Amino acid sequence: MSTTLQKFHRFSGIIIASFLLLHFTNHLFALAGPETHIEVMKVFRKIYRFPPVEILLLACVASQIISGVTLIVKKGFRKKPLAVKLQILSGGYLALFLINHVMAVMMARYQWHIDTDFFFAANVAVQYPQKLFFIPYYTLSLISVFTHIACVHYLKRSAVITSTGKQVTENRVKNETTGILIFGAIVTILIMLTFTGVFYKIG
Repeated sequence: MSTTLQKFHRFSGIIIASFLLLHFTNHLFALAGPETHIEVMKVFRKIYRFPPVEILLLACVASQIISGVTLIVKKGFRKKPLAVKLQILSGGYLALFLINHVMAVMMARYQWHIDTDFFFAANVAVQYPQKLFFIPYYTLSLISVFTHIACVHYLKRSAVITSTGKQVTENRVKNETTGILIFGAIVTILIMLTFTGVFYKIG
């Protein structure tokens, strides 16, 4: 049975996933060029930079990190199924990424007075030596998001089969999970190819 902490972690995760849907969609629009990415971002910012929404998102990020670390400490890591281990590892990386990324964005906005648009992320992914760090840093963050979602999906679907005896085969659950991972890999490749200047010159 889900604990209160798990429910809280899941709720904040759903809020963040809703934002990531907009965020990744915005990044995919960069396939049409930086100008398109920036124009779409202006529209999306009306949603997630609306003060009450932004405060909620920041609160959810903080709660995800705190509740996620707490759950890892409580449940442990060793002798866990592979899906649980991957969920923990991807969640751990995302916690570190979110801390660094949110801090960088906030400093850029309020201290450096830099617009955190397409070029804020892309410039460090095309310049040497920064790209040696930022390309794997960004790539692993995208992979971790979809790995975490896939693991959650697999574990929840498997739990439903076990508890209710629904006529859903293990192969079907594995296929669904694999589909999430393949979709995530495609999105990751497209975004990284765009932000690393493969499709057009940046800067």
